Amino acid sequence: MNRTFCALAFLILLVSCSEGEEESSQNENAGFHFSYQLDTVMVDAGDHFFFLNWGLGLSDVSLDRKYLYNLNPDSYLLEIVDLDNLKLHKTVQLEKEGPDGVEAPYYEKIQVLENGNICLFGQFKINIVSEQGKLVNTIEFDQIKIQNQDQKEEEKIGWNSVLSDDGKLLASTLANVDYKKPAKGIVVIDLDTDSINYIPMDLFGELMQFEIIYQEGDAPGMAFGESTYLSFIDEKLIISSSAYNDVFLYTPSSDSLSHFSFKSSLTDNQKIHNFPNQVSSNKELADAEKAKNEQVSFKEILKIPEQNIFWRVSTDKDRMIADSVVFKQVVTFFDADFKMLKEQELENFHSSRKPFFKDGMLYSFINMEDELAFVRLKPTFSYD
Repeated sequence: MNRTFCALAFLILLVSCSEGEEESSQNENAGFHFSYQLDTVMVDAGDHFFFLNWGLGLSDVSLDRKYLYNLNPDSYLLEIVDLDNLKLHKTVQLEKEGPDGVEAPYYEKIQVLENGNICLFGQFKINIVSEQGKLVNTIEFDQIKIQNQDQKEEEKIGWNSVLSDDGKLLASTLANVDYKKPAKGIVVIDLDTDSINYIPMDLFGELMQFEIIYQEGDAPGMAFGESTYLSFIDEKLIISSSAYNDVFLYTPSSDSLSHFSFKSSLTDNQKIHNFPNQVSSNKELADAEKAKNEQVSFKEILKIPEQNIFWRVSTDKDRMIADSVVFKQVVTFFDADFKMLKEQELENFHSSRKPFFKDGMLYSFINMEDELAFVRLKPTFSYD
């Protein structure tokens, strides 16, 4: 069995793709209406205690939305929840060592493929296991070394990666070999043919202005940057960030990139650089983070399949009460062509790290006295 994806010294043949600049209309669809109801449901754990310390940060749902998979990174126990019946389905103990060993210093996320395999994304590799816990494949990032035809320096797969639903395409940011420079773009690798498409983008360099580096003396520095989101939806790669009110859409089949920029009337449209990038004390770090965190932040774009529309939540400063900031949460809807349909402030909305849509409802994790529960938002849409 070939457990390691070897792609030494790949040469990118396609260093650019056709690109279209598109800007969505800032005028909302006056005939599009949205309202919602909320409820909370508990998950029956039986005698089991769910791992909730990471707020389901290491979880994903199957493509049919029937099961949620949650990984405990300490014990390597995989918890599988039956979402139709809201109860624990089973647990699977993953092996740390041996032929099926998946031990790693750190896991960033997990992803469930359409065939049921579970991908564990680490800092330097992706381990892919079956639902029975058997190691199916390993993709080693350090063995995928990329040399662009028009660039002398070598680059490699970055930490932000995602697989297509069928597991055939790997999309990732590019990183300089020493991680000291921003990614120059995205690569999409066909794992069957070893072919690579390189999509140059200025986004990651622009995001560097919002990075805060904390370093005291000669100690190793810590960097706090913006979030970037990569996801395959309907065989297209969607790329966005927490700092800018826009989205990039890459279509692998035509090797084309489109850029959609939006204008909000309820939030700012991007962060501003009003804080230092270098700090050397806890006080300086706290002040810089406070200035940055009071600004707008855009979340990942999700799709509501039943409506064929996209959903994105953003947060922004609303007002001050004494020394405390009150934030507002705004949902923006886009149609299948990323035309803005509507933006609306959400009241009493509970946001979690890994929300997902199931049966037309948004499920958002909540910890209720150390029990697994979801706040469900039930939307109603109408058109004039």
